[in-house]
Amino acid sequence: MIDAGAKILGDIAIGEDTSVGAGSVLLQAVSPHTTVVDNPSRQVGKPRHGRPALDMDQSFDET
Repeated sequence: MIDAGAKILGDIAIGEDTSVGAGSVLLQAVSPHTTVVDNPSRQVGKPRHGRPALDMDQSFDET
């Protein structure tokens, strides 16, 4: 997802399932499954697993 006002300067690869914050300026490639913000952009979020959507545990502990 690329939010409003984000700028991608040049031929830059953006990984799968990446979020680019509003007003961010990308100057280099972004890894898959990460979140970047700011000017120039910096990474603020990353997955804890190799396949975040497939490895997610949404069960509730019923203790």
